Amino acid sequence: MSLPSTSSTPPSTSPAPRSLDEALSPAFLSAALGVPVHGVHPGDTIGGVATKVRFRIDSEPGVHRDYCLKGLIGTAPPHPGHVRITHTEASFYRDLAAEAGVRVPTCRYSGIDPEVGNGLIVMEDVVAEGGRFLTALEPYSVEEARGSVAQLAKLHAAHWGKADFGQLPWLRNRLGDLAESPLRTIEELQALVDDPRGEPLPGELRDAKRITAALRALSLRTRGRAEALVHGDAHAGNIYVLAGEAALIDWQMLQRAHWSIDVAYHVSAALSVEHRRAAERELVDFYLDRLTALGVEAPDREEAWTDYRAGVAYGYYLWSSTRQVTPPVIHEFCLRLGTAVDDLESFALLDV
Repeated sequence: MSLPSTSSTPPSTSPAPRSLDEALSPAFLSAALGVPVHGVHPGDTIGGVATKVRFRIDSEPGVHRDYCLKGLIGTAPPHPGHVRITHTEASFYRDLAAEAGVRVPTCRYSGIDPEVGNGLIVMEDVVAEGGRFLTALEPYSVEEARGSVAQLAKLHAAHWGKADFGQLPWLRNRLGDLAESPLRTIEELQALVDDPRGEPLPGELRDAKRITAALRALSLRTRGRAEALVHGDAHAGNIYVLAGEAALIDWQMLQRAHWSIDVAYHVSAALSVEHRRAAERELVDFYLDRLTALGVEAPDREEAWTDYRAGVAYGYYLWSSTRQVTPPVIHEFCLRLGTAVDDLESFALLDV
């Protein structure tokens, strides 16, 4: 029996249950996946803002299928920000994944709770298919970065400058939203950058007021310019390799925004400081060449380089504000992105 493409037909209960027992029940999965589910065997569970659970189902006699469920799990009232980002990811798989232009996990179910607004997805298990997830702390080569930058170019080119984003009210300019409603107060952010994540960085990069002001200045700088579909969180930990090709996961920060925040964040977070310094200009030029090959009128190279230099402030803001990730990952990303902000004089460029 073949599986349907992404389903949005809700089961009889909530389309996005927050009880793991319910979400992994044969009744829910039979309705969500459109196949008979006689048994469910949970595997690895990964925490975070959204819980991810690998599992196997018993379907027809002798047939087993492997999946990964992702959603907000728990009994406490969910944080509105967490509701929003799981809603965004579920909406991406429902509305845009098929035309995004990049390789993504095959999603078999996408549901959004009509009352709370949280989303839940069920994807085919990439690991069972032979995929290899990268991590934030493993070496990432310049050649690998070319492959992932090429994926970002495909993603951006597919919706470059289009005016139809208004048909997707859930798709926001998250950079603008963060500039208006920061993730942390100045006092909260200052406490975070005063912890070990900020220790290797110059003092001016540990000033919460400047970090927040840079984000606002970047939002103003890109306002009114051509938007694209931007992943928004493309560090190496959100990339996997399948059959030799890079693919993107974790679409919770998807947005319509300026291309530069994606490329600057990705290159500066994925590569070591030394590799980034040696290859970033070439990678920006490579990105522009890929846009041209995909039929986009690419920005001028010098203009693009300046946009890239400014855009790295976005990634540094995200990681200086992060709490729900293990400290070694936070520290490494703050080091990489903060050093890039320093090297590229991003704050001075943004006049903060």
